[in-house]
Amino acid sequence: MFQKIAVIMVLIVGVLLALYSPLAAESSPEVYVSIYPIYEIAERIGGERLEIHQVVPDGVEPHGYEPVPRDVAGLEGAAAFVYVGLGLEAWGERGARIVAEQGGRVIKLSDHVELREYRGHHHDNQEEDSHDQHNGGDGYSQHINEDEHDTHEKDSHQDHNEDSPDHHHGEYDNHIWLDFENMKITAEILTDLFIDLEPEGEEEFVAARDEVQHKLAELDAAYREGLEDLKHDTIIVSHAAFGYLADSYGLKQIAVTGISPEEEPSSRVIADLIEVARTSGVNYIFLETLASPRTVEVIAEEAGLEILTLNPVEGLRAEDREQGRDYFSIMYSNLENLKQALGKNR
Repeated sequence: MFQKIAVIMVLIVGVLLALYSPLAAESSPEVYVSIYPIYEIAERIGGERLEIHQVVPDGVEPHGYEPVPRDVAGLEGAAAFVYVGLGLEAWGERGARIVAEQGGRVIKLSDHVELREYRGHHHDNQEEDSHDQHNGGDGYSQHINEDEHDTHEKDSHQDHNEDSPDHHHGEYDNHIWLDFENMKITAEILTDLFIDLEPEGEEEFVAARDEVQHKLAELDAAYREGLEDLKHDTIIVSHAAFGYLADSYGLKQIAVTGISPEEEPSSRVIADLIEVARTSGVNYIFLETLASPRTVEVIAEEAGLEILTLNPVEGLRAEDREQGRDYFSIMYSNLENLKQALGKNR
């Protein structure tokens, strides 16, 4: 009996030593990502080995979000912080500073991807030729002349420079995740970061990256096939979030508000949009999931338009989580709504 008890005690001691050994006490590196679409890619690539956190909560429009202290408290112990920049996260530079000061890695994605120039918000219904950077198509945008497009690509290992201001703010479209090529670059950047943080996971990270990039390539192919030979090329949207998408697939975006959905359109702007809708032949106006429907509903009623959803995937809602929706499924739903609104020539 005593021998059995002794054996049990030895086993218990062994388990306790294993649990509280320095190796077991080490936790996985924590990576903080500012917004949902980047979190989705980060989680798919590194979620099995790293602790990935999303700063902007579900159901919150990120442009106007200002975190309370507890929301950014985790950044003080973060191994890395990844954010978009270009003024998307008003708190982003502060978060980057917190992480950099305690030795963590900081990546501002807008320093590494191909950016789309934003020339200002107007509703004069003048089409501006827009050179498609990805497929040579005849894309149009109400907000940009792509002949003046400036590409900003940098080494994916370059970290945040505290002395460099966000010089792109106000000049470039910050909705970079609506360009599938930019998302492929993002997957590459995140993979390199995760390998640096957890070298033993390199094989898993690379395999997951390849799968993500394959899914993005399939998404791009579906958009190219689905958005060719259309009756219309104009989309009227809540705010100017879809410039990358429009430029990639030869569409023209007309927006109720500019880069930020927080803007309040004037009565003149609303009147102009109603006139544009009546004369352009479009039958639909797009409403975003996290935007106020008021102005869109007014325009739709006055111009006789139907309302469809075009989701910029800036964040998920509770119902999206419950239904298992993600960046990819939402972008496929967006494609179906675009096809319905723009029609196919038969």
